[in-house]
This record gives sequence, structure tokens and C-alpha cells, in this order.
Amino acid sequence: MADTRDLGSRGFVRVGSNPTSRTIKILGATSVLKYTPRLFHVEERSLVTMRSELISQEKNIVKIKVEVEPERFEETVKDVIKEISQKANIKGFRKGRVPRNVIELYFGRESIYREALENLIPEVVTQIKEEYGLELIAEPRVKLEGEVKEGSPVLLEIEYEVVPEIELPDLSQIEVPKLKPIVTDEMVEQVIKDLRERNAEHVDVEEERPIEENDIVVVNATAQVEREEGDDIEKFDFEGKEVEDTIDLTADYLDENVKKDLVGQSVGSTITTTITHPDDGSKLAGKRITYTMEVKGIKKKILPELDEEFLKKVGADGKDLDEFKTHIKEQLQDVLENRAKNEAINLALQQIVNQTKIDVPERLVDREFQSLLYEEEQRIKQAYNITLEEYVKQSGIDFEEYKKKVRDQAFRRVLNSLVLEELTKRFEIKVDPGDIRSHVERMATAYNLSAEELSSFIVSDQDRLYKLSYDIMTEKTLDKILDFVNVRELEKEEYEKALKDLLEKMKAASAEQEETEESEQDSGNEARGGNEDVSTDSDRTDG
Repeated sequence: MADTRDLGSRGFVRVGSNPTSRTIKILGATSVLKYTPRLFHVEERSLVTMRSELISQEKNIVKIKVEVEPERFEETVKDVIKEISQKANIKGFRKGRVPRNVIELYFGRESIYREALENLIPEVVTQIKEEYGLELIAEPRVKLEGEVKEGSPVLLEIEYEVVPEIELPDLSQIEVPKLKPIVTDEMVEQVIKDLRERNAEHVDVEEERPIEENDIVVVNATAQVEREEGDDIEKFDFEGKEVEDTIDLTADYLDENVKKDLVGQSVGSTITTTITHPDDGSKLAGKRITYTMEVKGIKKKILPELDEEFLKKVGADGKDLDEFKTHIKEQLQDVLENRAKNEAINLALQQIVNQTKIDVPERLVDREFQSLLYEEEQRIKQAYNITLEEYVKQSGIDFEEYKKKVRDQAFRRVLNSLVLEELTKRFEIKVDPGDIRSHVERMATAYNLSAEELSSFIVSDQDRLYKLSYDIMTEKTLDKILDFVNVRELEKEEYEKALKDLLEKMKAASAEQEETEESEQDSGNEARGGNEDVSTDSDRTDG
């Protein structure tokens, strides 16, 4: 039998009797997997007396035959009859004093047996789950074998879908380049420059002069989108209307055509310039837009001096300029270190996932696929008041192809989640109250909230507490990965070369794997086709 696990025994926070949705975040991806840590609420009582036998285990489907002893079933029947007796209004009898034969006459023996069985099954499936150490990914299917008869065992077949066997690669053989972060004086000066820019004073230019490259220009502008035949782009709010706008000619995002056409112009001038809308995912992406702008005013930037007042304004009160630069350098070092670390983790995890051997359960993929489609459907409906299929078709994409891509995404998310949980097991990661407390304190600081109030809010809801615990466990697992793989810290030039080589290697391996899978699929199809042909020929001969 495959090695299986009980989620509740590994540091996860149990959430009681109700199925729980958990949100799994892996390197920016979010995946919602439904699972049941404890499928049914079972009152404290003696265990069900029964015999069980493992019938089969095919991939991640486990079938178990269960024979519940007649005495145990009779006990459950008596409980049902007692409950009915206490509630039933039967003429001539006080509640709680109705004889069994009368209740059976009024309600029917089969109905009572059916209710007793419904009460018993949750206890049975939970007991079997714990006895065999099964980690479930869906509620089990229970099938009654034969009829329920007084004095006879109750025969059940229970089908559990469990987490499949996962074979991780040798982590020590995973090579990961990691950029060695180096903070230069130029980087520090750039931060200070940006701070001065953000705190600059914008002053009207009183004298008559042309627009210069570092100016801020106030314009009245109108816009016109160049449409091609068949475009379904509706008229936008800014189109055809005159609006006042402020254009910073030093901004990095500014289109060079706009800057070129404005520099040298004067107040009162009117210019026309055409730009290509950036690829931002909107319907305007790649479209040419013509702007007509009348220059209404010119402003210049006055940068603040690097004095005590400026340092106080940017939160460096009590520091001199050198101390402030040192502080900036330390912050930059932390930022770059975290960025380099996360990139290395991402590279390591991608390789681990790609090299892991696992049969991903289709039911999990189906569930994730439906979840992704539903979320996107709701988003599109809210934004555009049309269906997802209509939106996809309007974008010129075949809806079936779109769904295939979404399913591929669902498969990848489920795969990532399963691998990450296996790594959690391998690393023996657990979440203790101290972890939760520290995380809550960081969250409270980030959102300027009281740690006590935030903590009370989280622990008051089991789902919230579970999600937080799972997020912490995920974070701890990801952080641990670099302790087990072969990390090479390299300076920029060496790092870029090593990264390029690694990505090419991963791409080639992925292409080879896809080719192998397609070949195996084709072979299977040919085999099936050959059998069909033989069968057909045989039919002809017989005829």
C-alpha cells in the first residue's frame, strides 16, 4: 500500500467536522482545493465492531470491504427507535414510552434501518480512514452490498480517493543559481534622487519661454482611437472629449513621441501626436491613438535641498545624510537579498515539480478547472456583463482552446500543491502558536492594526485560522527548500549565464517529456485502432 498521510497529524490546524476550502499560494499562484480533514462528526463512543478487507488499490483509488457486526448495527437501530419514540406523537402512548413494534408499524422497518445506516456510515468511514492511515482528497463513496436484514452483518464497499504516491527527485542533485546582491553607491543615489523627485515643488513658469525637457506641461487634450474594420471597440470616456491633463516630461512611462512634440512649444500652441497604446491586456492594446493637445501652462520642478528638513520629511529625522545613505543601503540589501532568494526558490521548485513522479488525480484537476472557470466567469460578468464564452470569442480565441489552456493551468496548480505538501512532509514542517503569533504581529504592523484585535478576529473563525496556518506552513516549506538543494551564489555576469543555461535545459527537458507523452498516447491509439480493425475484419469473415 502506498505511503499515506493524515493531514491532521502533521501540524495542520484541524477545522472540525465541516469540509474546508483552503487557499494554497505558491510563488504568486493561488489554487483552491477542496478537501475534508475529517469528513464526519463522530461523537465520543465505542468504536464500530467490524471487519475490513482491502479489496484493491489502483493508482490513488482505494477500495475497502467492510462487514459491520449485527450487534453494532442493532445498537444503532435502537438509538434511532429511541429518538423516534421521544419525538413521535402516537395516540395512546406518551413520548418516550412507545414500544418498538408500534414504531416499526407506524414508520416501517425499512425506513428505520435506512436511518440507522445513515447514522452508522459516517462512523464507519471515519474509523476505516484512520485505521488505514488514509489522506483523502474527496469524500468517499459508500456502496451497500445486498439488503439490510435483522441479525445479519451490514456489508459495505467504501471507495476512498487518496493522495497519490509521490516520488520526489534527489534534492541534492538540483542545482540552483542565486544572484549575489551588491548595492552600489549609484543605486543609493538613485533612491535619493527619486525621493527628491517625489517631494519636488511644482512652480508655474511666469516668463514666456518654450517648453524644456524637464518641465511639467498642463494641456487640454482630446483623443481619437484609430479603428480598423471589424473592431468592436466602443467609444471610451476620454475619446472625443476635452480634458485637462498634466504631463511630466521626465516620467519614464511617457511616450517619446509626446515628449518630442511638446519640447520647444509655447503656451497657446496646439500640437497633434500619435502613439501606440501599450500592451496592457485591454482592447486598446496595440491601437494607434491620436492626441490633440493645447498647451495651457508650463511648470518647473524645484527639487528640495538635502538638508535637515528634507531628511525629516522622508522619515529620517535624527539622522545626518551619511547615516541616511547607510540606512538606504541596508534596506536595498534586504530587498535585493529577498528578491534573489525568492527567485532561487522559484527555480528550485520548478525543477523539483518537473522531476517529480506522480499520477495527478483527475478529480482534483476537474475541481480546480471548474473553480478557475467560475472565478473568471464572475469577473467577466461583473466587468463587461457578458458571459466568459462571449468574451473569449470576441477576443478572437476559440473557446475550446481557451478551456484547454485553463485546464493545463489547473493541472499545474494541483501538481504544484501536491509536491509542496510532500515537501512539507519531507521537511517535517509544523506550525506552532509562536509562528502564528509572529505572523499576526507582522500583519498588524503592515496594516496598522492592533495585534490583539487581529488575533481575536482570526482565531474566532476556524477557516481563517486554518488558512493562516496553511499559509505559514507553505512559507516555511518554501524557505526550507534552499537548505536541501545545491545553491550556487554568483555575481551578476556569471548568474545571468547560469540562469540562461538552466532555463534552456529545463525547456529542453519539458519538450522531451511532452514528446514522450505524445508518443505513448499515439502508440496506445494505434494499438486500439489495430484491435478494432482486426475485429472488423473478423466480422466480415464470419459474415
